[in-house]
Amino acid sequence: MAGPELLLDSNIRLWVVLPIVIITFFVGMIRHYVSILLQSDKKLTQEQVSDSQVLIRSRVLRENGKYIPKQSFLTRKYYFNNPEDGFFKKTKRKVVPPSPMTAKVPFPLTLRFKPMLQQGIELLTLDASWVSSASWYFLNVFGLRSIYSLILGQDNAADQSRMMQEQMTGAAVAMPADTNKAFKTEWEALELTDHQWALDDVEEELMTKDLHFEGMFKKELQTSIF
Repeated sequence: MAGPELLLDSNIRLWVVLPIVIITFFVGMIRHYVSILLQSDKKLTQEQVSDSQVLIRSRVLRENGKYIPKQSFLTRKYYFNNPEDGFFKKTKRKVVPPSPMTAKVPFPLTLRFKPMLQQGIELLTLDASWVSSASWYFLNVFGLRSIYSLILGQDNAADQSRMMQEQMTGAAVAMPADTNKAFKTEWEALELTDHQWALDDVEEELMTKDLHFEGMFKKELQTSIF
């Protein structure tokens, strides 16, 4: 049994859909000329550098924690994963608000289009033909590439999709777009990591290992004689 049909206010077309297109276009134009005037090397903020270094430290702890004593490993793990005031628990960055619906395509779509058209909306029962404001913005970002190339030329700074691709490939900032998600993933990975002391029997292994000292000394003695 089909549910009640959703109705979209016609004012959304005038005050949401069209403004997003116009604002996205002019923001790209302004970004192009401002980047020309203020052309300089892109610098990372202190927060981005700090977050990146913390993730690296946690990954190194997971991979090489077996070479430090158990108490040292647990102390470092407690600093990151303490349920009350651990770094990954208390640090919250870039909270994204929910994205409202702005438009509806005039033809039916399959469920495979929901992740692309309904970013910020997690409703399994919602028809796939509805488009959220965040998805509409990204559609405009990628859809206006040809217009920017026609007006400003191929090598222009208004193409936001190119900057997004550079960020995803690590060319711009070696930091994930969603820091909270990266912290949560690293917290789960570190929480599942147990300390396995790799140097537990190192003394016995060194004592029992055949180093062939006798053969090495005989070879050096023969070399010195001749």
